[in-house]
Amino acid sequence: MKKRKRAVSTTTQFHDDEAKIEKEKGINKVYNYFRYTTGTSLDCMLEIGILRNCITYYIRDLEKMNLLQAVFRARDKHTRRMAKHYSADPAMWKNISDRQLNIVFDESI
Repeated sequence: MKKRKRAVSTTTQFHDDEAKIEKEKGINKVYNYFRYTTGTSLDCMLEIGILRNCITYYIRDLEKMNLLQAVFRARDKHTRRMAKHYSADPAMWKNISDRQLNIVFDESI
């Protein structure tokens, strides 16, 4: 019987707390894209490489956190269909006031 050779381990043990590099989360990539660019979810997908269905969930979550807003609807440059264009720049957002209307009833009737 032939003996099998053991595979040589090429991994090294490197313990340096300062050299830790973490991957950026998907929602942060989407937010950073819309901070500097106004575009659709398809534009974002093509630029950062995250699946579009994930991007739509991230957009929904960012809108709930008031960090992102649809600034206008226009034709998408890729599909030529109407699409929302998003931005994380508050200067571009529409001012939506949440005022409660006061209804006063006349009691003289």
